[in-house]
Amino acid sequence: MNTPAPDARTVTARPEADELTAARPPQQRHLGDWQAYAMTTALVGLATGAGTLLRAHLALPDLVMLYLLVVAVAAARFGRGPSLVAATLSILAFDFFFIPPYFTFIVSEERHVLTFALMLVVGLVTSGLTLRIRRQEHEARGREERTAALYKLSRDLGAALDAEDAALATCRHASAIFQGAAAVFVPDGKGALVAMAGGAELALDPSDHTALCEAFTHKRPAGRGTDLVPEARVTCVPLSSGPGPGGVLAVSSRRPTLSAEQRHFLDAFARPAALALERARLAEEAETAALRAYTEEMRSSLLSAVSHDLRTPLAVITGAATTLRDGGLAVDAGQRAELLETICEEADRLERLVRNLLDMTQLQSGALEVKREWMPLEEIVGAALTRLDARLLGRPVRCDLPADLPLLSADPVLLELVLVNLLENAAKYTPAGSPLEIGARAHEHALHMEIADRGPGLPAGDEVRILEKFFRGKHAGVPGAGLGLAICRGIVDAHGGTLVAVNRAGGGALFRIILPIVGKPPAGPPEFDSPESQPAA
Repeated sequence: MNTPAPDARTVTARPEADELTAARPPQQRHLGDWQAYAMTTALVGLATGAGTLLRAHLALPDLVMLYLLVVAVAAARFGRGPSLVAATLSILAFDFFFIPPYFTFIVSEERHVLTFALMLVVGLVTSGLTLRIRRQEHEARGREERTAALYKLSRDLGAALDAEDAALATCRHASAIFQGAAAVFVPDGKGALVAMAGGAELALDPSDHTALCEAFTHKRPAGRGTDLVPEARVTCVPLSSGPGPGGVLAVSSRRPTLSAEQRHFLDAFARPAALALERARLAEEAETAALRAYTEEMRSSLLSAVSHDLRTPLAVITGAATTLRDGGLAVDAGQRAELLETICEEADRLERLVRNLLDMTQLQSGALEVKREWMPLEEIVGAALTRLDARLLGRPVRCDLPADLPLLSADPVLLELVLVNLLENAAKYTPAGSPLEIGARAHEHALHMEIADRGPGLPAGDEVRILEKFFRGKHAGVPGAGLGLAICRGIVDAHGGTLVAVNRAGGGALFRIILPIVGKPPAGPPEFDSPESQPAA
């Protein structure tokens, strides 16, 4: 197996690592052994001195309680060994200084032997109970710290947007908790394990690689502290919660060994990480499936629309051309002219459909290039109306373009295509002879242009969907593939503008184009080609 590639994003232990570290044994947090025993001896001596000074005011049971207090303090502060030493020294001091004959270890009365025995038993019981309480306290504190660590891990994993973020969060928390380097390995397309996060800080030797592979293959912990490749320097835990490929969490702690409790906690730590990676993988698969379904839907819609709209003009052209070919002298001049006009109209319709398909392909592929020029809006509107002379024949078109409109930085060819598609769409879906209106005004560093009609208007509730690809209203007998308005919106978006479709008060539809006025127009008026400036043919 190849050496994992280093991850550019390294993982370092956070300052709060000590707060997240599992509870250490109590002895590690206190003084060394000789200091503990010295302090215990000093406490017994202090109790003896206090008892000597207060001998006249204290009875023997009171002195016994004083020494038991010393035993309890030694047990709580220093552990079992010092507490046993405290109990022994307390009995000897009590016998030597307070039991007659004084300053000897001779016991004149047998009842004092029972007192000594009770002192020893009570001291042992007290130290045992104190140690148990301390042990339970540390266990509870350790559980609390581990629960807090798992909560923080789950919180960060829940906020992860993808598998890489989940792997980074896992490495960051593992590095802080176990005080060492951590890395998450996942299989690549060839089945080799590569570092998704943390690989830059975790240098693996051959035994570590073996442990990594064993953990991934057998779905069980491997490496240091386990019975599977125990000679490795890292502890590897599988990250697998389902049938997916999963991964492996490798931890190289700076501690000499990992206790059984820490290994169990490492297993518990790996579970939410495995779930997060599996969730991210399933989310990616769901997104891919949704994209594939959307692509298939678009393909079906395209084929359905194009097959009908291509077949119709081709059938008409074929029929008219066949009639002209086979009819011969039987076709008079009027019929011939009508058939030729039909062929031209259907060929023009076919050309518009193919042009729309090509324009939509450019928009979706991002190949559309906006070539901005400073142009007056009147020129673009005039060019669009000129192209549609035949389509708008018999319709009154009112233009309301104030003379003080600023110059527009736009692609004149694309913007003209937008106006042509909008006007053509209005002519297609409105009654013959109904008026069209074109207006514009400048407002807050933007140019607002409107194309309005007095037709049946837009379907209620579909004012937004009408601009989507392949969406067509319920207009029986009106040809089209539902691409024209989508192309208009794509071109306007490419200019940084907005296209909005609404219904007019009193009937009809209104399409509003909002284009930002970007840049500073030239100081002088732009020069346009006039008929006088054209060279003679």
